[in-house]
Amino acid sequence: MRSAAADRGALRIRLGVSLVVISWLPIAQVLIWVTSADSAQAGRVRLAVWAIQIPLGFAGVAIAGRESIAVARRVGWRAMPRALWELMLRPRES
Repeated sequence: MRSAAADRGALRIRLGVSLVVISWLPIAQVLIWVTSADSAQAGRVRLAVWAIQIPLGFAGVAIAGRESIAVARRVGWRAMPRALWELMLRPRES
């Protein structure tokens, strides 16, 4: 039972961190470069990509943050960074 909860927690942390990382990738600039868009098209591409990336980042913060708070309540705020790191690396041992 404990390992199933740890697996879910690790999945939430990994998903949240992944969404935040994806939200920071320069996808808009790469698309503009690949499509050789002019300035008007580039602005529309940027807005479209950012309209997706910004909510993804907020969702990632919410998902990882909720799990981080739950871990902090279990182990304390000072031990939370180590517990989260161990949860991400080895969820079955937690």
